[in-house]
Amino acid sequence: MSGDAEHEAPVRLVVFDLDGVLVDTQYAEDVALARLGRRMGLLLGDEEAGELFSGKRLATCIELLETLSDRPAPADAVEFVRTECERILGPRIDPVDGVEEALRRITVTKCVASNSPRDLIERRLRASGLLDYFEDRLSSAYDANVWKPDPGLFLSAAADHQVLPSGCTVIEDSAVGVRAGVRAGMRVLQFTNGRAVAAHSDGVVTFAHMAELPSLI
Repeated sequence: MSGDAEHEAPVRLVVFDLDGVLVDTQYAEDVALARLGRRMGLLLGDEEAGELFSGKRLATCIELLETLSDRPAPADAVEFVRTECERILGPRIDPVDGVEEALRRITVTKCVASNSPRDLIERRLRASGLLDYFEDRLSSAYDANVWKPDPGLFLSAAADHQVLPSGCTVIEDSAVGVRAGVRAGMRVLQFTNGRAVAAHSDGVVTFAHMAELPSLI
C-alpha cells in the first residue's frame, strides 16, 4: 500500500468500478479490442491494448484505433468487440480475487459506477455472484451520458445516494477512473493487483490486494 490513507470526512458511500475491480473481465475487453485492431491492419498485442484502452469508453477506444490505423472502423465494430468479449469470458465470470470477502466486510453503502451499459453491469455482477452486494445501486455512463475521466458519473452516483463528494470513496484500477475520482473531489483508492503504477501526488492511495481494502475504508 502507498499514499496517505488518512481522510477527514466519514465515508458514507463506496463507489466501485466494475471491470478489473469487481470482476476479472478487463483482459477480455483488451483482447477483443486488440482483435478489432488487427482487423483494421494494426499489429496490436493484447498487453499493448490494455495499456492503451483500460478504463476508457468503448467509442473512445474505437476512435483511437481509427487514428492509429488511419482507417475507419468497420460498421460492426461495437458489436464485434462486445461479442468477442462475451465469447472470451463465457457464461461464468470470476470475481476479482478476494473482493467478495472485502464486500462482506465493508458495511457502508456500496454502489457501482461504470463506463459500461447498465445491462452489461448487471449481467456481469450476476454472473460473478456479486449482484446482491449492490442490488439496484448501479450507475452507468450510458444513463448519465457522461464517461470517465469526466467526473460527472461519480458525481451523479453520489447525488443519487444524497452523499456529498467528500463522503465518497472511489475504488478504481485504471488511470482514467482514478482521474475521474480525483476530479470529482472524492477520496480515491487505486487497486493495482500487484502491477506497477505511477506514483501519485494527489492523495490517491494504492493497494495491491483486495484483502487490504476494508481497513482502508
